[in-house]
Amino acid sequence: MSLPVPAMPERGRLPPYRSLAGIREGLRAGRGMLVLALVVACTGCAGLEGAYDDPMVETGSVPARQGVFEPPIGKAPEGVSVSDWRMATLALDEALKAPQIDTSISWENPITGARGTSTPIGAEADGQCRDFMIAILAAPSADRWVSGQACRRTGKTVLSDVRMLERS
Repeated sequence: MSLPVPAMPERGRLPPYRSLAGIREGLRAGRGMLVLALVVACTGCAGLEGAYDDPMVETGSVPARQGVFEPPIGKAPEGVSVSDWRMATLALDEALKAPQIDTSISWENPITGARGTSTPIGAEADGQCRDFMIAILAAPSADRWVSGQACRRTGKTVLSDVRMLERS
């Protein structure tokens, strides 16, 4: 007894049972590729351990600098918190370094919520001193203004004649 011979499919078409088998093989291969990709991804990261431990890694053409900022020397006026004064005077120091005369630098203290601007006023007197004005906007109190004189001496900024301005 001979087995029946299945009819030949049209040219270019596979019988239905062959196409399902092809899909299954593709899924198995895809699953294997996914597992391989996960293994490579997980083990590839292990080789980078400790690569970013050095805070002075140079990544471009600009040499790395230490991120230490020295605020100008000068006591905060009464009624201004030490941390607000530090932020305001750091902004003032940056504004004093700017080549334009009327540069104003904004600052914000995330600890107290105070913010404001630091602005040098006018041209340098004696080749190293400029007047300045600092605006302090703090929520619990009224806006305040501080004025004084900033002088560059031996590479540092020294603040003098610092006083709170009265409202008129």
